[in-house]
Amino acid sequence: MFGWLWQKNTALSAVVDSFSKTAFPSAATSVQQAPFLVLDFELTGLNPKKDHIVSMGWVPIRQQEIVLAEARHYLISSPVSVGQSAVYHGLHDHQLRQGLELSTVLTELLSQYAGYVFVAHHSQLDEQFLRTACQRCFAKTPRFKFIDTLKIEWQRLLRQGKVVKHDALKLPSCLQRHGLPKMANHHALEDAYSTALLLLSQLKPGGDNMTLADLYLLSR
Repeated sequence: MFGWLWQKNTALSAVVDSFSKTAFPSAATSVQQAPFLVLDFELTGLNPKKDHIVSMGWVPIRQQEIVLAEARHYLISSPVSVGQSAVYHGLHDHQLRQGLELSTVLTELLSQYAGYVFVAHHSQLDEQFLRTACQRCFAKTPRFKFIDTLKIEWQRLLRQGKVVKHDALKLPSCLQRHGLPKMANHHALEDAYSTALLLLSQLKPGGDNMTLADLYLLSR
């Protein structure tokens, strides 16, 4: 009677295994040739141990071009009420009842973007939630490689001798500094798209010679 559950768990586990076996681009790869996937999550809170992802957006970048045809935005059903977090992301419990299961969205993500370098603004938080989500859904977590546009911007400002003021590293401030369009804040897809624009702007000074190794160094 539990055969269907065993088959489902085995299939989900295989998704993680396949992702883990796919090699990332070498550190010597030019950033112009590296495939990136820019991610953003909206959350019920900031603690990955007790809070949950309620929406997910992503935008691929290949050969330094944003692939809008593959941009995705999903509402995700939550096992808990969004509570006061609705003030920030504007999503409410009745909307999330129509959302997808987290495992469904993660399966698409891991199946289609194995071998991609993931990108986020303040990536430490997103990576923690992604790892926790994989552990909850698959009982295992693959290895990810993340680039953090917030840390890249911090390094850029320091090299220019500028004092990094309060809120200077928030996404809207970074977009304004780079002359990029303003977007609605706290919408997973729009924030992912904005972060993709920011990354491409940050990569310009590196020119043709910039490698993933250089980018990882800037993102530490």
